[in-house]
Amino acid sequence: MLQPRVTFWVISLFVAGVACLGYAYSTPTFDAASLGRVIWFAVIGLSGLLAVLTIPRLKSNGGLLIAIWVPTVLLRMLMLPTAPSDDVNRYLWEGRLLTEGISPYAQTANAETLIEYRDQYWAQMNHRDKLTAYPPLTEFGFAAVTMVRYDPMAFKIVFLLADLLVVAGVLKLLRQRGMFLGYVGFYAWNPLVLVAFAGEGHFDVLMLAALVWGLWAWQIGRRKMGATLLAVATGIKWITLPLLPFLLMDKDRWKILLCVISVLLVPAIYFWETLHFLIEGLLAYGGSGSFNGPVYDILFFGLDLDRRICSGVVLILFFCLVFWRWWFRRSEPLDTHILWVIGGLVVLSPTVHFWYIVWVLPFVCLRPSPGWISFSVSAGIYFMVWVRAGGDAGWSLSGPQRVLFWAPFFMCLIYELWSTRGRIVCPAKRSGKDGFSVSVIIPVYNPSSELLRALGSIESQTLAASEVILVDASDLETTRQLIAGRSMDVNLIASEKGRGQQIAAGIEAATSDWVVVLHADACLADGSMESLRAAATASSNLVGGAFGQRFTENSWALLPIEILNDLRALFTRTAFGDQIQFFHRPTAVSEQFMPAQPLMEDVESSWRVREFGEFRFLGVYGEVSASKWLRQGWRRRVRLVMSLVSRYRWARLKGRAQAERLSAKLYAEYYSGK
Repeated sequence: MLQPRVTFWVISLFVAGVACLGYAYSTPTFDAASLGRVIWFAVIGLSGLLAVLTIPRLKSNGGLLIAIWVPTVLLRMLMLPTAPSDDVNRYLWEGRLLTEGISPYAQTANAETLIEYRDQYWAQMNHRDKLTAYPPLTEFGFAAVTMVRYDPMAFKIVFLLADLLVVAGVLKLLRQRGMFLGYVGFYAWNPLVLVAFAGEGHFDVLMLAALVWGLWAWQIGRRKMGATLLAVATGIKWITLPLLPFLLMDKDRWKILLCVISVLLVPAIYFWETLHFLIEGLLAYGGSGSFNGPVYDILFFGLDLDRRICSGVVLILFFCLVFWRWWFRRSEPLDTHILWVIGGLVVLSPTVHFWYIVWVLPFVCLRPSPGWISFSVSAGIYFMVWVRAGGDAGWSLSGPQRVLFWAPFFMCLIYELWSTRGRIVCPAKRSGKDGFSVSVIIPVYNPSSELLRALGSIESQTLAASEVILVDASDLETTRQLIAGRSMDVNLIASEKGRGQQIAAGIEAATSDWVVVLHADACLADGSMESLRAAATASSNLVGGAFGQRFTENSWALLPIEILNDLRALFTRTAFGDQIQFFHRPTAVSEQFMPAQPLMEDVESSWRVREFGEFRFLGVYGEVSASKWLRQGWRRRVRLVMSLVSRYRWARLKGRAQAERLSAKLYAEYYSGK
């Protein structure tokens, strides 16, 4: 009999697959005016998200990779029958021109001099009266594919392969940061990605593949290779151009600059005589109109400003954003700058097509954000343009439709800004010197044999903890007898009763750079310490977070609890204690992350972390006993926990002191079960 998690995961992916087929066959032409496209898109988004949250527990990374790659490939194959975008017609036709020795820049597609090259793809091309704006490297790519096969499916297959290359690169980056590999599903099983590349065949995926692998190379210290790939990304699509200055902070800046210039200049030499037409094409495309740009729409429709003023305002705002990221260029990793710069470009752009959102999704996998992930459902509203195009409205979205497209993103962004007190914009660096050693703190009260399992999980780590501190609020001698005979040394200290008091005492007594708080009925997953070291190395702003938890028992009743726990930790940066919290000790001490209170110390410490610096949920799932959930009845316990947390949240809005006073009362209710 399948476990509940496996069953739900398979069902989620099956629904996503059916929805992919439904979308493909409701789109016989790229401009099909079907409400079904919107519905199928949302179904893929919801089921794909559930699939990420229910990936089954597997004993090896090999099994996990199979569980990731098989649905990743299958979903793309199911999406292939979707009619390609009309943009593909331009790719084909311009690629053909280049193979004939004709520069695509020299004239518009409807020029009389090109009559002999007109064919069915030319007839279906968009904007034939405008000069092309694709970079030289992209044109060479179009020509290469066209030489192999002059057919839209050739482009879709190439883009599908590039898409799989992006997935592989994101997996590398997740491993590099010590994070759960399943987070790649936020990209791999996302309808935005599936429709944009396997479905409609947009070439942006070539840029993403170069950008993701360039980031990976840069992060592992292969700076010239990374810079070359990032320059290739710019040579494919101009949007990454603002990222190139961030590469020049390296000590080999002149070699890096040479790599970048070579990649961009060499393809351009071939088109030198007609290259000035490319500049005209870019200017014409950028200033010709707008569609679905949230900031631009407010300026243009809301304030009724002239287009030139609107364009000037968003351009100034974007330059300010880039300058702000440049100011923090040395204090934050490159992937953070990429996410902010490209994300800002999307939000500030006058025109935002649905596939523009995909530009940020590989980097959202590294820093899961509810706002960007919400587009996996809301962005389906985009396809209402074809429904409206059949009437008198022309090619546009109505005001309410644009609100539905953007509202979830901005609501989530406002929540993140509020809940972190703006620290997602400007996180503080952790204090003290950067080293890596770990103390494991276990608060205990009348411990049982489950404590021995917890200690065993610490002993089995390939990266050993520097010390283990048992903070006992009961009889020390009884606990000492229980753990007698362990091969590792355990520092046993006394504390007053109350989990927050005990953990705070353990943090104070610890001597390591990092502390991990492990409950006595929980076990660390294998490789937890290596994951924490990787995460700490990847970001100097990381000051705390959680590993994650799975119940030792398999039950349909427990699966929703695990899913809700993951959602809360991922998207609200709030972890419960059995999700195995960790903190940078010097910062935790100086900023008093851990309150000395009997209950809600886990929630409070999570909030203090996110209000100071970077909170990270690694998804390295340890195991915890579910006996208390099953013994008391899971529905009753869920209601109790939700009631306690919401009451604590309300008190916290009035101040830390009031919340701390409420903690003692909640403690009594929690352990009485009432």
